[in-house]
Amino acid sequence: MGGTITDAKASSAEDRSGAIIVSFDSRWHDALNSGRISCIIRKRIPKDAYEWLYVHVNSPIGAICGRAKINSACGITLIEAVNLADEIGLSEKEISSYVGNGNSIGCYRIGSFELAMNPKKTGEINKLVNYNPPQSFLILSKPAKQIIDEMSEFCRIPAEGAES
Repeated sequence: MGGTITDAKASSAEDRSGAIIVSFDSRWHDALNSGRISCIIRKRIPKDAYEWLYVHVNSPIGAICGRAKINSACGITLIEAVNLADEIGLSEKEISSYVGNGNSIGCYRIGSFELAMNPKKTGEINKLVNYNPPQSFLILSKPAKQIIDEMSEFCRIPAEGAES
């Protein structure tokens, strides 16, 4: 078996897959999986545009649990973030605390969430891909994206209120 293990992180512009992985605290697992979240705020977002946002849920889950199309990613003001509180899933106070002394924050607007029908824990992923969950985001390499897609078996969840 002794083949080379693919790196999850893209090493060059040509190696970028069009996808990023973002880590989340485990408290976000249900809100993300149910599709209740349509905006995600982060202190750091990539400068370039990406098509997919893969969701890594931290311990105790410790797995890539889903992905969503990125409709847009840009900086927004604190006031704009507060106006998106319902879509972000945080209160005005929580948003203000997270933004801190800054006046702006990165914001991903995401589309429909696709569940990983076979969520893969970090240890399972590491059998085929050199992967460490990112602190902020990781730009996924083309080969790693293909492996993770095959391992995870993504399936689109219906929008709230839609019949399945």
